[in-house]
Amino acid sequence: MSKKTLCLFEVALKTAQLPVCEARLDVEYRVLDTAAWATQPHTGHITDRHLFRYRFDRGEEFWTAQRDNRIVSYCWATQEPVEIGEIRCTVKPRGDEIYLYDAFTFEEHRGRNLYPALLHRILQHSRDAGVRRALIFVMSDNTPSIRGVTKAGFAEFQRVTYATMLGFGRYTYEPRLSVEAGVDLVTN
Repeated sequence: MSKKTLCLFEVALKTAQLPVCEARLDVEYRVLDTAAWATQPHTGHITDRHLFRYRFDRGEEFWTAQRDNRIVSYCWATQEPVEIGEIRCTVKPRGDEIYLYDAFTFEEHRGRNLYPALLHRILQHSRDAGVRRALIFVMSDNTPSIRGVTKAGFAEFQRVTYATMLGFGRYTYEPRLSVEAGVDLVTN
């Protein structure tokens, strides 16, 4: 049997008091679009960059922390459905929600508060844009990422476990939530 658990975190942007998160490294925060990505220097170190054209075409936002024009930390933000391969489902943000995903800080820059500081800027921008709720999901065994999202003001509200046995999959949700309180996940 194979089992994976995803921790679902949220911030109620209309009411939450966002903690101040500052990086312990001098960086510049930039949101890149297709044109900015095309001229962005030093991108060879980003292994999944082949996915970016599709994401930009969908209108997704690519948030970055940069030092000397080199991306040292990043996170994608979208209001469109996104596949969560680890648990074989798709998250469908509601009209007043934003989903943050595929965040990464390069190893030589970890431990400098870049991830929560970048998330903080995304949350501030989303709040200013009238978004009600921000979502981010983290695998239960990714302790550094859980620590980072918590520092940025996210609170865990549910865990989704996907277990497979003999090719059959089963989902469990803890705790069970009302439709209004939960998140829209569609199985693939």
